[in-house]
Amino acid sequence: MRKLLAAISLGLLLIVGAGAGSAQSGDATFRLTNNATFLIMIKFFSQNRNWVWPSATTHWSLDDNAQHAFRLACQDGEKICYGGSYTTDDQTYWGVGFNGDKGCSNCCLTCGSNVSHSWNLTE
Repeated sequence: MRKLLAAISLGLLLIVGAGAGSAQSGDATFRLTNNATFLIMIKFFSQNRNWVWPSATTHWSLDDNAQHAFRLACQDGEKICYGGSYTTDDQTYWGVGFNGDKGCSNCCLTCGSNVSHSWNLTE
Protein backbone atom coordinates (compact mmCIF):
# COMPACT_ATOMS: atom_id res chain seq x y z
CA MET A 1 0.00 0.00 0.00
CA ARG A 2 2.84 2.43 0.86
CA LYS A 3 4.50 1.80 -2.50
CA LEU A 4 1.22 2.49 -4.31
CA LEU A 5 0.69 5.79 -2.45
CA ALA A 6 4.30 6.81 -3.06
CA ALA A 7 3.93 6.05 -6.79
CA ILE A 8 0.67 8.05 -7.00
CA SER A 9 2.21 10.98 -5.13
CA LEU A 10 5.28 10.98 -7.38
CA GLY A 11 3.07 10.84 -10.47
CA LEU A 12 1.01 13.82 -9.29
CA LEU A 13 4.16 15.82 -8.54
CA LEU A 14 5.50 15.15 -12.02
CA ILE A 15 2.21 16.20 -13.66
CA VAL A 16 1.89 19.38 -11.58
CA GLY A 17 5.59 20.22 -11.95
CA ALA A 18 5.47 19.89 -15.73
CA GLY A 19 2.90 22.67 -16.01
CA ALA A 20 4.14 24.94 -13.25
CA GLY A 21 5.78 28.11 -14.48
CA SER A 22 5.97 27.00 -18.07
CA ALA A 23 4.84 29.48 -20.70
CA GLN A 24 4.09 28.75 -24.28
CA SER A 25 6.92 29.89 -26.46
CA GLY A 26 6.51 32.07 -29.49
CA ASP A 27 8.49 34.52 -31.53
CA ALA A 28 8.41 38.04 -32.86
CA THR A 29 10.55 39.40 -35.69
CA PHE A 30 11.39 43.09 -35.79
CA ARG A 31 12.75 44.27 -39.17
CA LEU A 32 14.55 47.58 -38.72
CA THR A 33 16.21 49.80 -41.31
CA ASN A 34 18.45 52.70 -40.27
CA ASN A 35 17.87 55.63 -42.62
CA ALA A 36 19.08 58.16 -40.06
CA THR A 37 22.42 59.97 -40.02
CA PHE A 38 24.41 57.90 -37.51
CA LEU A 39 24.67 54.40 -36.04
CA ILE A 40 21.62 53.51 -33.93
CA MET A 41 21.93 51.33 -30.82
CA ILE A 42 18.93 48.98 -30.53
CA LYS A 43 17.35 46.97 -27.70
CA PHE A 44 13.99 45.27 -27.25
CA PHE A 45 11.94 45.48 -24.06
CA SER A 46 9.22 43.20 -22.72
CA GLN A 47 6.26 45.14 -21.38
CA ASN A 48 4.99 42.11 -19.41
CA ARG A 49 8.10 41.01 -17.51
CA ASN A 50 11.54 42.29 -16.61
CA TRP A 51 13.32 41.17 -19.81
CA VAL A 52 15.55 42.91 -22.36
CA TRP A 53 17.04 41.62 -25.62
CA PRO A 54 19.93 41.10 -26.19
CA SER A 55 20.52 41.85 -22.46
CA ALA A 56 20.41 44.69 -19.96
CA THR A 57 24.09 45.49 -20.56
CA THR A 58 24.41 44.95 -24.34
CA HIS A 59 22.76 46.18 -27.53
CA TRP A 60 22.72 45.61 -31.27
CA SER A 61 23.96 48.23 -33.72
CA LEU A 62 22.32 49.40 -36.92
CA ASP A 63 25.39 50.77 -38.70
CA ASP A 64 24.18 50.72 -42.31
CA ASN A 65 20.97 51.29 -44.23
CA ALA A 66 20.22 47.59 -44.84
CA GLN A 67 17.17 45.97 -43.27
CA HIS A 68 18.09 43.92 -40.20
CA ALA A 69 15.80 41.19 -38.87
CA PHE A 70 15.74 40.51 -35.13
CA ARG A 71 13.84 37.31 -34.35
CA LEU A 72 13.17 37.16 -30.63
CA ALA A 73 12.11 34.06 -28.71
CA CYS A 74 9.35 35.19 -26.36
CA GLN A 75 6.23 34.12 -24.48
CA ASP A 76 2.94 33.94 -26.40
CA GLY A 77 0.96 37.12 -25.77
CA GLU A 78 3.98 39.07 -24.49
CA LYS A 79 4.17 42.68 -25.68
CA ILE A 80 7.65 43.66 -26.88
CA CYS A 81 8.75 47.14 -27.97
CA TYR A 82 11.91 48.26 -29.72
CA GLY A 83 14.01 51.12 -28.45
CA GLY A 84 16.98 52.86 -29.96
CA SER A 85 19.16 55.92 -29.79
CA TYR A 86 22.41 57.36 -31.08
CA THR A 87 23.68 57.56 -27.49
CA THR A 88 22.69 56.20 -24.08
CA ASP A 89 21.29 59.60 -23.02
CA ASP A 90 18.36 59.30 -25.49
CA GLN A 91 18.70 62.85 -26.87
CA THR A 92 17.44 61.44 -30.16
CA TYR A 93 15.52 58.19 -29.81
CA TRP A 94 13.21 55.78 -31.58
CA GLY A 95 10.47 53.61 -30.11
CA VAL A 96 10.72 53.41 -26.32
CA GLY A 97 14.29 54.75 -26.34
CA PHE A 98 17.57 53.07 -25.46
CA ASN A 99 16.59 52.72 -21.81
CA GLY A 100 13.04 51.53 -22.53
CA ASP A 101 11.43 54.37 -20.58
CA LYS A 102 9.85 56.47 -23.36
CA GLY A 103 6.35 56.25 -24.73
CA CYS A 104 5.76 55.18 -28.29
CA SER A 105 3.03 54.50 -30.78
CA ASN A 106 3.43 51.65 -33.24
CA CYS A 107 6.76 50.35 -31.93
CA CYS A 108 5.58 47.09 -30.36
CA LEU A 109 4.63 43.56 -31.37
CA THR A 110 2.67 40.91 -29.51
CA CYS A 111 4.56 37.63 -29.40
CA GLY A 112 2.96 34.73 -31.21
CA SER A 113 3.67 32.45 -34.14
CA ASN A 114 5.56 34.07 -37.05
CA VAL A 115 4.69 37.63 -35.96
CA SER A 116 6.70 40.30 -37.80
CA HIS A 117 6.67 43.95 -38.81
CA SER A 118 9.08 46.38 -40.51
CA TRP A 119 10.08 49.87 -39.45
CA ASN A 120 12.14 52.50 -41.23
CA LEU A 121 14.05 54.61 -38.67
CA THR A 122 14.51 58.19 -39.83
CA GLU A 123 15.18 61.49 -38.07
